[in-house]
Amino acid sequence: MEHFWLIWTVSVLCAFCIIPVQSRTIRRQVQLQAEVHPTGRVPPVPVLVAVMMLQTSVLLALATAAGLWLLPATGLRLWVVEHSSQGVALPFSLQAFWVVSVVSGVVAGIVVNFVDRCWFQPHMTAKRGQAAISSRFLGLLSSFYGGVCEEVLMRLGVMTVVVFFAQKLGLGGSSYWLGIAVAAIVFACAHLPGNYMTYGKGSIVTCWTPVIPLFYSGEGDSVVAHRKKASVFID
Repeated sequence: MEHFWLIWTVSVLCAFCIIPVQSRTIRRQVQLQAEVHPTGRVPPVPVLVAVMMLQTSVLLALATAAGLWLLPATGLRLWVVEHSSQGVALPFSLQAFWVVSVVSGVVAGIVVNFVDRCWFQPHMTAKRGQAAISSRFLGLLSSFYGGVCEEVLMRLGVMTVVVFFAQKLGLGGSSYWLGIAVAAIVFACAHLPGNYMTYGKGSIVTCWTPVIPLFYSGEGDSVVAHRKKASVFID
């Protein structure tokens, strides 16, 4: 638990980077609701954003605490964090770590971005009749949330908890694969409400969203790879 404040503070700071996009998304939804229910009343947009930031901070704290508490019993390690803070020897080349993480993130980002621009976005723009909410700069800011916060929530949090309980059930090495699968499914499902709110419900959104989840290759390189992919995957 000694790394709690470091991981939680960094992840919360990254979460604040998504405020501009969240503000635009919420404002658009408030406007749409006002057209449907002119007499309805909703809290001001800044209040709604503040509530969402508070919720995100609490979830990050819970995920970080649960992950760090259960981590020693699972055999999983935060190698890069331990190496940076305690000088723990790495069982792999740090240079290779960065190369694999950056290259895999960039390649994944290019592939997803190509498919998104050629197929997904055209369908959604035609369906909603609205321009994309995010600009390149806002997309870059949001990539810090996707590259850090989502990895803390899904991998350090969800995956570690699943692996821990799976091992308690005697699943052994299979517990890691189960943790990977569950974290990926939760990751996809967690994005559905936001995508539905932005693009509307439909088979295209439902089918495309589960394609995004990344495969497990370690918390550290997952953060780097996801961050690099998110940097490429901006409108």
